[in-house]
Amino acid sequence: MQFFLSTDITIGVHEALSIHPHLASLRVSRPGIIHDAAIADSPYFRDVLKNLTAASPGAVVYCNDFKGEPTYRHLEDVAGFFRPKAIDSVIAIGGGSTMDLGKGIALLMTNEVPALSLKGFPADVLDPLPLITVPSLLGSGAEVSYNAVFIDEDAGRKLGINSRKNFPKKCVIDPQLSMTAPTESVIASAMDSLVHCVDSFGSVKHTPLSRIFSIEGFRRTFYALVQDQLDRAESRIDLAIGSVCGTAALMNSGDGPTNGFAYYLGVRHRVPHGLAGAIFLKEVMRYNHLQGYDKYAMLNPTGACSTQSDATAELLAEMDTIYRRYRIANLVPYGYGSGNAAEFAREASGALQGSFSGNPVPFDGAAAEAVVRNLV
Repeated sequence: MQFFLSTDITIGVHEALSIHPHLASLRVSRPGIIHDAAIADSPYFRDVLKNLTAASPGAVVYCNDFKGEPTYRHLEDVAGFFRPKAIDSVIAIGGGSTMDLGKGIALLMTNEVPALSLKGFPADVLDPLPLITVPSLLGSGAEVSYNAVFIDEDAGRKLGINSRKNFPKKCVIDPQLSMTAPTESVIASAMDSLVHCVDSFGSVKHTPLSRIFSIEGFRRTFYALVQDQLDRAESRIDLAIGSVCGTAALMNSGDGPTNGFAYYLGVRHRVPHGLAGAIFLKEVMRYNHLQGYDKYAMLNPTGACSTQSDATAELLAEMDTIYRRYRIANLVPYGYGSGNAAEFAREASGALQGSFSGNPVPFDGAAAEAVVRNLV
């Protein structure tokens, strides 16, 4: 059994106002700061940035206003902005896409190669610049993972740059930074965390240790959603812990059909990854339950049912309530119905065999079609 997580994590209200001591601990002084355009007008973020630039007068600031998940071409453009600036570290403040962009920039600053040449799982790369991640949304897990998602526009595929050298050195999680995020983004990110927890829990590659993180991450996130008080700092901290736990579990096990479906739908229709995963999560779980997989009972925080099957059914009923409360979409808004459900399932199956193989029960094209038909 192996388990790894290589990022120092600090979680607390107003922690983002004190990022500069983390720079000092890394012995760097001229950071390249990448932040989401979506938080640029937040008074709290402006205080964070003011503190940072006051403590590091040589800091170089870049506002990431790219819509959707970053492409390799966009990564090249941003690398071109930073290369002449002689930065010695990277601070990425924002959602998952901006933190992934930060990972790519940190790597390209020390490896002067085309961004596309690093796609997949690059070997023999030099160590990147030290990276500090500061999430403004809680759920993607990008703040503690080595994976960085990038889209190859020419191939129409979501690939990424996945090197363990991508691990952020530090992660500072401050729930105050997420308070101005749109409610729909908060919900999508929370659902992304649930996907990570459920896929890693059921993965055929799970370990007893990874499951501890899957269960704790699921329960923290699920509790925050059930309580329906997402505007409270305490709930945001639950989401933060759920995000870290879910991603740690996923890195140490593997994904499943839900994550695979999310990637496929996201590329085809530019659906945010968290929302795309949410669309499929409950129906993949329901399919597995109908095939006799009852271990989801371990995720049920009540533990009051007499059998695992009943506990799993109760959990799915609770998820039905969450889906109604937060108006989680199905596939209909994206142009799918009974007439083309089989086509979608067939195309997804052809592209997602790796993810499908991680499911705890056999999952093939027929299984994919059964899930998709429940969503149209």
